[in-house]
Amino acid sequence: MLSPVQSIEFFHLSFLRMMEARVDRSTYVVKGGVNLRAWFGSLRYSEDLDIDAIAGTPHELREKVDAILAGAPFGGLLRTQALRMARISKPKQTEVTQRWKVELAADSLALPVHTKIEFSRRGSNDASALEPVRREVVSPYQMAAPTANHYTASAAASQKLRALAGRREPQARDIWDLEHLFRTADVQLLPLSDALRETLPRAFDRLTEVSFDEFRAQVVPYLDPDHQELYETKAAWTGIVELVGSRLLELESGT
Repeated sequence: MLSPVQSIEFFHLSFLRMMEARVDRSTYVVKGGVNLRAWFGSLRYSEDLDIDAIAGTPHELREKVDAILAGAPFGGLLRTQALRMARISKPKQTEVTQRWKVELAADSLALPVHTKIEFSRRGSNDASALEPVRREVVSPYQMAAPTANHYTASAAASQKLRALAGRREPQARDIWDLEHLFRTADVQLLPLSDALRETLPRAFDRLTEVSFDEFRAQVVPYLDPDHQELYETKAAWTGIVELVGSRLLELESGT
């Protein structure tokens, strides 16, 4: 019996498996929270699946995604974990952004859970790698690991820094993700590009704009229960912020 966050993750992984058969893997790159968890072992489950579409037309992609969601193979894969799609909509289909919203239901879930799949076309040139999802991520679901292009640790860190500096409201998940990458992955950002150098002061300032209460509301619910106990303290959040701040200062100084 899957928890709500595991149900969403299994849906994302199952969709990526179906993508392998339907969509040329060279035309898309997985990013965001799914990238951080599926390929870099983040403890945070992702609420949504975000992908950069780097080739192909919106019309072609819409037809392929619709076919995956409506197809019997995908439905059968979801049923292996007693999941079903109760509702599907595609509220945004533009040349830049294509979004599908999905409501998942299961007898083991007290309430339906919601997620979305979003493809963006914003011309990213960040480095990516074609690799299978980590074994420990797929093993709880007894499924084969999907293989997809995803952004490298350095590219993901650069994207997270731009997000932290550029969002209208800073998000605790960006700070959490940066801490995880800086602490566990081979992040190489030096020498800094001019754009990233200009971003660092704003990103550093925003570290103090996210409160512990926001972290507890935005990140802790997306951790396993054991990890929730570990991270639902103010000291844990302070340590995360301090590590990211220290690393940003090192980058600014070129070390």
